[in-house]
Amino acid sequence: MSARAHTPVRLPRISPALAARLESFRPGGFALPSQIVAEAQAILPAYSHALLPLLEPELSCVVEEFAEMLNAGVVNPLPGVALQLRCVALVAACAGVPALAWSGATVRRALVAFTFFPSAAQLVALLEEQCGMARATHSRLRLLVAEAEQRAAREQAQERRWAQWEQQHVARPVYNPVDNVDCMKNPL
Repeated sequence: MSARAHTPVRLPRISPALAARLESFRPGGFALPSQIVAEAQAILPAYSHALLPLLEPELSCVVEEFAEMLNAGVVNPLPGVALQLRCVALVAACAGVPALAWSGATVRRALVAFTFFPSAAQLVALLEEQCGMARATHSRLRLLVAEAEQRAAREQAQERRWAQWEQQHVARPVYNPVDNVDCMKNPL
């Protein structure tokens, strides 16, 4: 086991206003308030980071601790060598599991969910389920931020086109024979 312990990933709190917008967000709708977009842009990197998998050394340490705790709580605990082999298999199976999944709540949930030591597939399914809401929120945040960035880019492009049009159509004096004083000589 390495000396470096895994610190559980904490997601930032989402304001009620952003949560309501994310719940009902549909791309292509009306522009969102700038405060909502700013909050989404600020939170998105934390969600992206939390959904990245752990590096292999840290994952090995976390899986070993997780397996030892789970082994102590099941009906059929695995002996030493079998537990080490299972840990190696779990590290390989859990390579793509987000860092967010590895928390104390997940250990407690696994202890309650499994009577017997689970297979790698069962454990991965439980861990991925723990990340379901975060994945959905992350996807909606990405959509919201992308839509806001596209809308801003379209507005800037429209402003550039408008400025070019105004430059090409500068108010030029128009020759109007009615207003021409030279043409309207009064014979008096």
